[in-house]
Parts: sequence; C-alpha cells; structure tokens
Amino acid sequence: MMNDQPTDITSFASTFTLDRLADFASDIDVQLFSHLFRPIFGSRLPLALFVHLQRELIAKTLSNPRCQVNYDINVPCTYDSETGLIEVQHEAIAQAIEDPAKGAGLMVALMGAFALHIHHLLLQGCKALGAPCAIPPGSETITAGFVQTLLFYNKPIASGSTLATFTERGLEQTLTLSVPEFSSRRVKRFAAGRGDGGSDTSFGHESIEDALEVAGFDEAQRKAIYFGNWLRDYSQLIDPKIVQPQDNAGTDTAKIIEAITSGNLPRVSREKLTAVVDLFGLKEFHTLQQTPEGRDAYRVTPELLGVYRAHEHIDNPTSLDREADDPRSIDPAFSALVFPESTLNKVLPRRSMKRYIRRPIAYMVKQLNAAKQEGMTAKGMRLFGEALHVLEDYFAHSNFVELSLRKLGYGDVLTWTPRIDSREESRHEWPVITGMFGTLDIVGSVSDPMANLLYGNDDSPNLEPGERSDFDKVMLILLKDEDRLLLEAYELYLKARDAIRGNPLYQLSQQLTGAIEAPSKAIEYASNLIRKPLLKWAGDHIATLQTHLDGDPNNDAEVMATHSQLAKDHGTHPFHGLAVRLAALAVKDVGQAMFNHWMALGEAAGDPRVVAERFMVHPNDTDWFTDAVDAWARANPEKVEQGKSIETLRQLQRLELDDALKEIEGALKKTMENIQEIEELTNTSYWEIANLPDAGPAPWSW
Repeated sequence: MMNDQPTDITSFASTFTLDRLADFASDIDVQLFSHLFRPIFGSRLPLALFVHLQRELIAKTLSNPRCQVNYDINVPCTYDSETGLIEVQHEAIAQAIEDPAKGAGLMVALMGAFALHIHHLLLQGCKALGAPCAIPPGSETITAGFVQTLLFYNKPIASGSTLATFTERGLEQTLTLSVPEFSSRRVKRFAAGRGDGGSDTSFGHESIEDALEVAGFDEAQRKAIYFGNWLRDYSQLIDPKIVQPQDNAGTDTAKIIEAITSGNLPRVSREKLTAVVDLFGLKEFHTLQQTPEGRDAYRVTPELLGVYRAHEHIDNPTSLDREADDPRSIDPAFSALVFPESTLNKVLPRRSMKRYIRRPIAYMVKQLNAAKQEGMTAKGMRLFGEALHVLEDYFAHSNFVELSLRKLGYGDVLTWTPRIDSREESRHEWPVITGMFGTLDIVGSVSDPMANLLYGNDDSPNLEPGERSDFDKVMLILLKDEDRLLLEAYELYLKARDAIRGNPLYQLSQQLTGAIEAPSKAIEYASNLIRKPLLKWAGDHIATLQTHLDGDPNNDAEVMATHSQLAKDHGTHPFHGLAVRLAALAVKDVGQAMFNHWMALGEAAGDPRVVAERFMVHPNDTDWFTDAVDAWARANPEKVEQGKSIETLRQLQRLELDDALKEIEGALKKTMENIQEIEELTNTSYWEIANLPDAGPAPWSW
C-alpha cells in the first residue's frame, strides 16, 4: 500500500450504513428481515445467521468495519475480507467535500463495501456452524442488491445527513449529503418483456380476423372484436381439472379433503386464474385500456371470461373417464359430462353432422343476435368476436376441410370418421365431426414462462402514494391465502414504493447500480403457484392425447377422433393454411353483413346470423369453398398427400406432442425447483429459532 500521508494524520470514519441497517432491522420482524436479505447474500446460508445478525444490529453490538484512506485505488471504495478493512479513495473524499452533491456516489460505494463485509461475517458464521457454504453470489450482485434494498425499503435520507468524518493534517471535516432533484424521472421497473414469435405459414384467430378490414372495420374496431375471440381461447384455462371447487358448488367436503390429501385436487381458484388472464389482457389489449372507461370495458372478469365449455370451440364434449366427477360440482358454470353412448354423439341425418354441433351453432347465433342489437359498442364488438371464434373453429377443429377435398375428387383424404351406408342415419356417407380433448389450443400459452407474461407494462411510477396498479392488484390476488410472509413482503414493497418520491438518493442509486427494486421472490412464487398446476394439467392433457394416437377413427366406430388428430390450429398440420383461408373467407362475409347492419347500410350483404349459418353446413351441401379449395390443392399436392396417410399424420402429431411435452416437463421442473427454493426460504418451522425470547450467545464470533 502506498499512502502519501501517515495514517495517524489522515483518517476516515463512517457509521452511516451500519446505523441505517440497524434502524431498518428494528422496524421489521425477523421473517421479513431474513426474507429481504437472505437472497442477497446467499439463499442457502443458514437462517440462524440472519436471526443473529438482526439481533446484533438491534442491540448495536455489531462491530463497524474500519476505514482507511488510500491514494492509489481507482475506485471510490474497496473491501479486503482478510483484514476486514474498507479502503476509501482520497480523490472521492475530496470531491465529496468540495461538492456535497457528489457525496451520493461515495455513499453508494461505502454501502456496497459494507455489504461485502456483512457477507464475509455470514460466511464465517456458516463455517463455525459446520454448515455447507454454497457458491456465493458475485460481489456486484451482493452490493447492488444490498444498496437497492436498504435504500428502497428504509426511510428517506434527508439533505444534510452526515455520511462520514475525514481528518487530514489535523483538520477534521464532516462529509454531508446533498440530496439531488429528481422531479419527473420515471423509476426503472422490473425486467419487462414477452417473447416474440411468428411464422409466415402459421396463423391464429387474430390474423384470420384481418379479413374484417375488407368489410370496413378499422384497426381499433378489429382489436375490440378480437377481444371477444381471445376471451374464448383463454376461457380454456378455467378447466374443471385445475379449478378449486366453489364453496356453494355442492361438492362433498370429505371428498375434497381426501383429494387434497392424495394430491389430486387442483389448488387454483377461479378468481386467481381469471386475474392472470386479466393481466394477459392488459398486455394484449393495452391500446384499448388507456382510459378508465376503456379499462372497465376490457377488464377480464369471471363473467366475461367464463369457463371451458366444449361448445364454444366446437369440440366433441365426450369424456371417456367413467369415474370423473360431474364438473358442475366444481363450478355450476361447467357443462355436464357426456359419455360415448349419449345421443349427442349420434348423427343428424339431414345435416350429416354430429348432434353436439347444434349447440355451438346455437351459441354462435345467440352471440350474433346479441351483437346486432347492442351495436358497434365495446360490448357489441366483444359479442361479435365470440361468435366469430366458433365460426373460425368450425374449419380448424372439424373434418370440413377433409370432406371438401374429397368432394373435389381427392377421394383418399382421411375423413377421421367411419363411412355410414344407411341414408336414414346420414344423408352423406361421412358426417362432419370434431375432436375430443380440445384444450390443446392453449397448451402453448401455459408452457411459456409465466414470469415473462407477468413482468412489465406496469404504470406504478405514475401512481400517487396509496394507489395500486393493475399489476399490484393481480399480485395481491395471487398471494392471497398463500404464504403470509410473501404477502407481507409485497405489502412492504408497496409501502416503500409509496414513499419513493421522498427518497431521491434511491433513484440516484438505481442509476449507479441498475438493480431490481421489486420483491422478486414474492412475484416468482405467486406466478409459479399458478404455473405449476397449469403445466401439470397441460402435460396430463398431452399424455392423454398421445394414448389415442394409435387408434384409427377412420375404420373403427369405437374410436373417436381427438383434437390433435383433427385440429388445424398449428402450422405443423398440412391443412392449416387451407383452414385459415376458408375461415378468413367466412369471416369476411359475416363481417360485411355485421358492418352493414351496424352502419345502417342496408341488408345487401345479408343478415349476419343467416350468413354465418350458411357456412356451418356439410361441404356436400354448399359450394362456396370450391374455388379456394381447388386452388390450394393444386398448389400444395404434397400436403394433400400427407392428408391421405394416417401414419404420416401420426408421425407429425407425435412429434408435435413430444416436443410440447418435453418443453412442458422442462418448465415444470424449473417451476418446482423455484417453488422448493422459496418455500425453504419461508418455511415456518425455521421461525421457531427466530421466535425464541433469548437464544443466548451464538456459537461463533464476529
């Protein structure tokens, strides 16, 4: 060490960080103290260390590290764990004396060095206890997390506060802090982002509804219409296999307890699932929710979202599980079970389609009529979008495309249902059918990291103290009835955030450290508590679909086609592009009829209900699709061939399901690990140590 001045003449002393940490430790209980600081210094460090640290801070018996002035270092502060010494750069001290506004940078550096000192003490205690010391976080991670946490959660620092005393050549000087002005700066929020993806050959409901532009709807109107369509997609998350029974649903209490004990009962309430979907909606439809009126119109509620009902997606409602509970015992909004022998699985002779398809058509007609009466309002456009969802799914979820190809001469295309010879049973040889287990559509949404969907798009920096953003409200719902500590941590965060405008030094420290301010453990835990059952449900669903791939519905009347065999929602299906083209043509015509009705332009385009029903027929009873199907088939002969081979289609289906299952299993593993880690951090049995009135001296010394 090369110091120009003898250490007995030049000295530096600061208890600033220790005093603030001690004050904060006195203001919160041991659970919150450990919850906030343990992840910073090492989640695997024994809890007893943090209990002891807090007690020493409160008792003011924790020794403060010595400081020494150094003329040679090129950073404001360094920490030497071997000597327990904080070295402070002379130039940084001189600048802070000359300009108190520059003292904030030195303050952050001193706090960071103190954090490394605390970490060193914790590691010493860990060795004394004989506990395994996991690989510690990096020093930059420790210092940034400590500084941000202490500044964010603690009381604001007032101008004129003493940072340190400095003595040089016998002259003692006091370093004070001058608080800078941050009048309109936005506080950086936690990491934002949603994965972007897309393909020129893969289309969804929203891209299909681009056809509405031709009918006259502008971009905002199309987005409002798509909201209703989107709601029907996400209602599939409200599935009886993952929703907690309602208190008034009439479920046998003893049976619920037995199911909980066996681990078979889902533990996500409909309220929480709906709250998550509402957050998805905030991101997807943020342009429609810029005003309080817009937020009210597009807020996802249990009434708007509903639950999974097969008829809203034209799925075959049949269940093969004879032991399944009546879904209405979970929630009265669910539909009753349908078994293979039900008359709904019979064929309507004149229409040559399964009887259960009548209900989707009736639902579509009901929504169209309601939309007509409502007009071009937010509600009217939502209802219209819900009707269009059914219309579009008719081409994606049924064998309409296959039967239309057969009508045009491609007689070897698979029909996914046996031939019916009796004209009394069906006017056409092969009836229109749809597939069972239809919630595959939404599996991709739940396999994505939910944290990416939760973080971001939060307007809390613009809120007044006491106001709560929509993100906050969702987090409070998700943490409700879960671990008390995590809920308290989030509430503490909200309280601290309310006071942030009085803490400009914290805002400055964000520029210097770039750390995260949010209680990430609480957010991760809340999102993963939802994600875990969703991933488990999705994995079980895929496994069910896999077991039915070997059956051949084309030749065996006992085998019913599944959604994965028929659905053309994904670009991997050879007929995806054709299904999209047909759906877009139907949407354009129905959209034109609705636009004309709403704009009072006359009925030249027809009644929307009548126009829509004309599309929901057997392809042998109409010819509107002929040109489109013929052109597509001529341009895609290889895809037509794929549609003739059950083995080729099985291979495509297996690959798609295997990839989805592999992704879900990997996501579930990470989710389980995260939940386990956080539960270890918040395990209530640990608090027996913390709540002892007098634990006595620790078996190590600091």
